[in-house]
Formats: sequence, structure tokens, C-alpha cells
Amino acid sequence: MMDERYRFKIFGINDGRFLVLHSTALVFIGLSVLCAGLVIATSIKNKKNVNFFVGWSKCERFAIYMAVCDILLHVVHCTDHIHMLIVHGHVHPINLCEFYGFVLYEFTVAQSSLVFIIATNAFLLIKLKWKLNYGVRDWRIISVALGLPFIICVFLVSYKQLGPTGTYCGIVGERVVTFVSTLPVLLVLIVNTVLYILTWKQIKIEGKRVKASLRNRKSSSQRSARAAKNMSLFVAAYFIQWWALPLHGVWQLVDNTPFEVLELLAIFTNMGGVLNGGVFLIIKKSRVSKVSSISQEKDGSTSPTSDQTQCSKHNPIANDVLHVV
Repeated sequence: MMDERYRFKIFGINDGRFLVLHSTALVFIGLSVLCAGLVIATSIKNKKNVNFFVGWSKCERFAIYMAVCDILLHVVHCTDHIHMLIVHGHVHPINLCEFYGFVLYEFTVAQSSLVFIIATNAFLLIKLKWKLNYGVRDWRIISVALGLPFIICVFLVSYKQLGPTGTYCGIVGERVVTFVSTLPVLLVLIVNTVLYILTWKQIKIEGKRVKASLRNRKSSSQRSARAAKNMSLFVAAYFIQWWALPLHGVWQLVDNTPFEVLELLAIFTNMGGVLNGGVFLIIKKSRVSKVSSISQEKDGSTSPTSDQTQCSKHNPIANDVLHVV
């Protein structure tokens, strides 16, 4: 007897859009895996013989976590799309489709959790001067990022809510999609945006205060601008990657999602590795500029009590933000 989860029709199977949709997804999945692999390879090359949890900054470790999630997520999702292209239909057996959906949801939510944690950390650091404790070897952040979606996935599998959707293997049923996918992603998007706006505002206030008290306009202004830019990149990348998912979820509640929206979904949700790779490159370039600037300041310093030294000593929050993000 056929599993009732195979009730969904294959999208575009009779008009050629099936091939276009899956081919588009595969192109961007391939780019994401390539970029994520380059992030990991470049980071390891630059940090070889350095303890990961001691010699790497939180920002660098965060970039690695995101890249690992991108690779695991997209490799399995790529297999899902290739499977559908080969058989020209749904993925069989249902257990394999459940596995694809399980991994897809696990690492999608893991990335959402990571971005939310880094946004919260940055806000608490700049606003309340309080750092989040990630625990020994980052066990707390890893437990939350991987543990929460794993528990949800177990429930989804138990109640047969993972299976073929008509375009890929994932969560089946409009109501379930709304409560465990659409709404959480939308909520994270909104909260992260608010946190980053508040953080940006506080960084500007800190910059003005430092300039007034230390009379070091150039150095403090550059620190604040650099920190704000680095933090805004994460929320921008997350927003670009996931904005189409809530749109797709809401559209499903009222009508069949049009091909154009599904195509946008296939493009943006599968380019996470590309976006996170871009953020990694920009932040690495920013760090190089920071080191160069500090070296120039040291070369131009005449005494330990110069303005540059005072800024480094009396503005630990700006330095901590740069180290975190």
C-alpha cells in the first residue's frame, strides 16, 4: 500500500519546469559546497598548528560551524535533487526521503540558531558589556544548535511529517510547515534584524563617546564602523538566504505556490555557502586592514600614553566586538 505522504504531485513534471527547477537548485548547491569548502580549507591553512578552541576567535570558529552546516546540508540536499531527476519522480523508499528531510531541517535550523546566538552575543556585549559563555570547546552553542532541531526532527519522523513535498524531501502538510518552518524562520529574521539595528545604534554611541573622551576620532570611528559592518554582514547574509522561505510558506496557505516563487526559493535558499563565504572574505579583509592600521599606529607612537594606546586600553568593548564578530 502506497504511503499517504506520496499524495503530492511532482511539480512541473509535464511542462518542463521540473528540469529547470531542479537544475537551478543543483547549480547553486554546487557553488555553495565549493565556497564552504574553500572557507574551511583557507581557515585551516592560515591557522595550522593552532588549537581550534584557544587560538581561533569566536568569529573564525563561527564561520567554520556555518561552513560545515552548509556542506552537510547541501551535499544531502544535492543527492535529493539528483535522485528526483534520475527517477523523474518522488524519492523512494519513504525512509530515504525521511532521511533527506531530516538532514535538511537539522542543519537549516542549526544555522538559524548559530546566527541568532551570534546576534544576541553581539548585542549583549555592546549594550550590557556581557559576553555569552559558549562553554568548554563551545559545547553550549553546539548543543543548542544541533540538539534543538534534532529533537524536533525526531517528533516529525514519529508523526510521519517528513516526506516528499513535490519538489524535494522535507516537511509535509501546510500547517506543520507553518509552525515548524515558516514562523520560526520569520521570527528569527525579525529578531536578528532588531538586534542588529540596536547593536549598530549602540556602537555609534560608543564611538561618539570614545571620540569625545579620548580625542582619537580616526581610530575609534574606524573601530566602530568596522565592528558594525562585520555584524551587519551576518544578518544580511541570513536575510538574503531565507527571505523567500516565509513567502513560500504563507503562499502555500492561500494557494498553490507559483513557479516563479519556487525558482526564487531554489536560488536563494541554496546559496548559503556563497553568502557565508562572501562574509568570511570581507571579515578577513577587514581584519587584515585592522592589523595594518594598528602596526602603523605603533610605528607612529612616541610613548605608551599616546592616544592610540589609550584607545586600545580604554575601549575594550569595541575590541571585544571585533573579536566576537
